[in-house]
Amino acid sequence: MKSLLFGLIFLGACAGSQPRYTNVAAVRQDIKATIAADNAHPRSIVSMGHTTNDAAVIYTQAAKGAPTVEESWVRDGGAWKMKDSHDQANM
Repeated sequence: MKSLLFGLIFLGACAGSQPRYTNVAAVRQDIKATIAADNAHPRSIVSMGHTTNDAAVIYTQAAKGAPTVEESWVRDGGAWKMKDSHDQANM
């Protein structure tokens, strides 16, 4: 009985410590779709920075040869929203 109880406690501890992986490609697609819906500021994603399931740093350009802009995004509810942006040329 002790070994069964120990086994259940061990399994519970292991299950609680599972790493939560981030699907960076899915995050990129979600943010890309949000950007595509923003007709006022068309731009494309050049690269991704640090990405989690709830926050991401992306680098965008309005046109080829334009300055790269670093944008911080957060998941708000079920949607991605830009938190802030910084022009890389001025950094």
